Amino acid sequence: MISLFISTQTTEKIALAIENNEIKEVVIDRPSQRQLVGSIFVGKVNKVEKGLQAAFIDIGADKLGFLQRNELPIARANPDKKIESLITEGARIIVQVIKDAYDTKGARLTANITIPDQSIVYLPYGNYIAASKKLEGDSGKEKKNLIEKLRNDREGAIIRTAAVAYSDKEIEQTFLHLRKRWIHLEKISRKSKVPSCLHYDAPVLDRFIRKFSPREIEHIYIDDPSIAKDLRDRYLYLEAPITWERKLEKHLPKTINQVLDEIVQPKVEANNGVSIYIEETEAMTIIDVNSGGYTGKTDKARTHLQVNISAARLIARQMRLRNLSGIIIIDFIDMKSSSDERKVMDVLKKELIDDPIRSEIYGFTRLGLLEITRKREAPPHSKLLIGAEDSNRTKYANLTYVYALERELFSYINSDVESLFVEINPTIYKLWQQQVDLVKLKEMMHYSLYMYSTKKVASYKIKLAGSSELTEDYLAMNSHLLVDKEF
Repeated sequence: MISLFISTQTTEKIALAIENNEIKEVVIDRPSQRQLVGSIFVGKVNKVEKGLQAAFIDIGADKLGFLQRNELPIARANPDKKIESLITEGARIIVQVIKDAYDTKGARLTANITIPDQSIVYLPYGNYIAASKKLEGDSGKEKKNLIEKLRNDREGAIIRTAAVAYSDKEIEQTFLHLRKRWIHLEKISRKSKVPSCLHYDAPVLDRFIRKFSPREIEHIYIDDPSIAKDLRDRYLYLEAPITWERKLEKHLPKTINQVLDEIVQPKVEANNGVSIYIEETEAMTIIDVNSGGYTGKTDKARTHLQVNISAARLIARQMRLRNLSGIIIIDFIDMKSSSDERKVMDVLKKELIDDPIRSEIYGFTRLGLLEITRKREAPPHSKLLIGAEDSNRTKYANLTYVYALERELFSYINSDVESLFVEINPTIYKLWQQQVDLVKLKEMMHYSLYMYSTKKVASYKIKLAGSSELTEDYLAMNSHLLVDKEF
């Protein structure tokens, strides 16, 4: 069973999935680097490219979104018509992001809107009903027949694997609820300015919860009581309790800052001494397997197989944990037997089954390198935490330090601390003042916060945490320091 932990009080939102005290997945949502997959916009057709049979759509992002002809519902009814006959420049259009902007490319868009829930996905323009292949027996067929009776001519639905846990009445109510949501979005789109966001599919809330089957969620902890209540109201059929927990980290095996620090370290070690080294480049991710301190006592071929199987399990976990995507090349310990190579691939394939993002294993090359691809839906965590310029260094980007400090300050809520004194690098202090809502922070904190901007620290350092008297004595002895009292 999996427990979900959702941190929403800080500027940077974080969600974690934990199973058997092991962190399986991390989702990061930053205001300045929004992940927009699933979000719905009223856009404006900026340009129709006849040669590409595609259009560029202004959705209010830094880069224009890209919409192919086959992503238009009207294209299905008019298979012979060119895109320039279907949409015109300057027109309003409702679109949904299916792939986030990456590097120089804008977001990939579709006009085939989807409104998802845990059990079904509502398709306002789908005109078909599909069921997950994982639905056993007649379950999928029965639920398809149920939806068929509810839908109108152009509607459709995808029945998810999790639907098996829902009664027919619950499926019916979910379908009608999703239809109602779409009608509401369509209605407000008529009055919305262009471009504008109709629905933001928050990565750390709805999109995160929908990744998991209701039957595998044991508990959901969230640090905001109003959001916890909202989730209870909207997820009527979610059996797992949704609990407001002010101090999430007391339930975690390590702090969020420690988790983020680990997922940018290039070297990862298993308990048996096997290690992997992860190198992320612009073109691909390269993973090197090292037997390290492995102490197997069998013959060489058997030892290599055992090391590689152990590494395969570790790699599958790290792919999901770090959100690695695109081309992934793995340099396993050399294996002479093709049957051993198949065993390693089988282990890797099995470990990747529960990953909600699809991976494809292509096999070993003549040089013994295993080729994999993993669908890119959002940037790897290293790109957020470290920055695009060099994803192989372990020094954080300045913005990451800002959010790490904010989380540390939140950890002192409900403590005996009366006053904090923080030394902070001037560059990071400037970002801190720009990115963090200090008014909101002041309302939530019970202690005084002093900041001293100095180049003597590379990032920040909490120098004092204790009584007000302790800080006042320190300030009196160091009256030459230019200290700002934040609150």
